[in-house]
Amino acid sequence: MSKPKQLIFPFGINKKSSIKKFFVPQGCDNLIAAIKDNRAGDIFLSGKRGVGKSYLLQAACNDLSSPSFNTTYIPLSEAVKLRPELLGGLESLDLICIDDLHTVAANKEWEIACFNLINHCNETGCRLIFSCLENEENFFPDLLSRIKKMTNYVLSPVQDKELDAAIKAITCDLRIPIEEKEINYLLKTYTRDLAVLIELIKKIDNHSMGSKRKITIPLIKELL
Repeated sequence: MSKPKQLIFPFGINKKSSIKKFFVPQGCDNLIAAIKDNRAGDIFLSGKRGVGKSYLLQAACNDLSSPSFNTTYIPLSEAVKLRPELLGGLESLDLICIDDLHTVAANKEWEIACFNLINHCNETGCRLIFSCLENEENFFPDLLSRIKKMTNYVLSPVQDKELDAAIKAITCDLRIPIEEKEINYLLKTYTRDLAVLIELIKKIDNHSMGSKRKITIPLIKELL
């Protein structure tokens, strides 16, 4: 009997997230290749809120999982409500994506659990991908020393000049029929935060399908 693709924990994961749908910001050209390459070692992602760290970790679990390659996604922002023993024994997996590391900063029990997990994974060959808020380094020295040995990437917000291309690429992947005129309207009148824009466009698409109307500026105004 083949092993399950993902170890199941009581944490939500977006099954539709995919690496190919992630718009890579400037300066991170090698990031996607590193995530896909199991020989690339452990990865530490940092960045501001809303830049796509959680999405990318979930996408890595979705895309890399197979009957012979076991993965799991653990958001520490939720796991911290449980016991740190949750991380025990996970080194038998092939890939562990641990989100929101900053939420356990200065929490001795959880930091020790993360530190031990890293050591055990180094012994078994299990890969780790961590995410953390940018400039959050209030960790105990032992854990911080392990983090600094990983390949570090800083995810930056999508720049204004990249927004149009990013929205077009993502809506194309999501098969949302929104045209350039409507995209420009949203950029000028609503927000230039990519994550917020994509969620809004999804709502607009649902409204469009529900009302059986094409996505137009008048339809968009009904939701703003």
